[in-house]
Amino acid sequence: MNHWTLDPPVLASLLVTGALYAVGAARLRRSAGRGRGVTDRQLLSFAGGWIALVLSLHSPIAAVSEFLFSVHMTQHEILMLVAAPLLVLARPLGVFVWALPAAWRGAIGRWTRRPAVAGAWRALTGPLTVWVLHGAALWVWHLPTLFQAAVENDGIHALMHVCFLFSAALFWWALVHGRYGKIGYGVGVLYVFTTGMHSTILGALLTLAPRPWYAIYRSRAASLGVDPLEDQQLGGLLMWVPFGIVFVVIGLALFAAWLGEAERRVKIAETESAGRSRESRIAARTAALLLALTVSAPGCGRQAEKVAERRTGGNPRRAETAIRRHGCGSCHHIPGIAGADGLVGPPLDSIASRVYIGGSLPNTPQNLMTFLMHPHGTNPKTAMPEMGIPPRDVRDIAAYLYTLK
Repeated sequence: MNHWTLDPPVLASLLVTGALYAVGAARLRRSAGRGRGVTDRQLLSFAGGWIALVLSLHSPIAAVSEFLFSVHMTQHEILMLVAAPLLVLARPLGVFVWALPAAWRGAIGRWTRRPAVAGAWRALTGPLTVWVLHGAALWVWHLPTLFQAAVENDGIHALMHVCFLFSAALFWWALVHGRYGKIGYGVGVLYVFTTGMHSTILGALLTLAPRPWYAIYRSRAASLGVDPLEDQQLGGLLMWVPFGIVFVVIGLALFAAWLGEAERRVKIAETESAGRSRESRIAARTAALLLALTVSAPGCGRQAEKVAERRTGGNPRRAETAIRRHGCGSCHHIPGIAGADGLVGPPLDSIASRVYIGGSLPNTPQNLMTFLMHPHGTNPKTAMPEMGIPPRDVRDIAAYLYTLK
């Protein structure tokens, strides 16, 4: 049991995904510049998540997990609390797409813009859906019948691990990239604390159970000279304590950010209302505090908007409508635009600070607007289609993009 396991299908999947990410990251960096298309943090996150998967599925941990429930719990902790969040931080799906030929990327972009596909993705990543899927995966797979079937059958065992990794990835994606960041910190706090609560309850039930839940581990643990009940209690503690600590820390961090955002908005309201009467200032402060506690949507500062308006002649406040109308978010991740989480094109975070557009054009307002109107006229090799965006919408979109620094 001190040897590394070799599961050919799983190992092949890991090697393929690693190669796809390496190729896609290299192409994105050549296109967008170092640290733009794929940042160093994303590269390190993917490497850490990939290594965590290898350790969980192929190291001696995998072999010993067949005999000790506590080690099996360790394997699941690595999948859900280490591998899943690191892979989510790496945003690998868009990078995978960039590993494909340009024609394929365009086809995928058109496919993701279909209403049925976009609607399915929104439904799958909805707050309640993700919360239910993560909780169901955790509880259902720990039912004695299913858990024992997974230990006895490699196919069912693989399905269990896929469910844990997929549901955990959806959970962390919703927290880091999804609608919780747009709805507000308050929802994120509720999301994290309720998930931590039900997971620690499961760990407590395992720890405090008067007898082992899983008959298969009674004989297997005993064969190693380990008391089966003590092994289960240790496994329950591993679920109870790490899950609890992680979610409490994240929940407190979100709560602190929530309060900080509220205070920031209060200060902004006070500054803007400096010339008003005392009664008006009190009303503005109260309204700003309520708004901050309910909606923490990202937005650009008014000064940045004014600069972008002067540079482009557009209005960044009209840009969201234009971006939605022309489906820009189907291919690109655009901060501050609800639903703009496309995986085909490079993310547009900090595009105003980039040196080049499309990998070759100097980043000037005129070049950006020309590229938006006629991408193939400026770069024949680009995968971006000719969208036929009218000049006014081009100016508005460019103005908004120039607020993303």
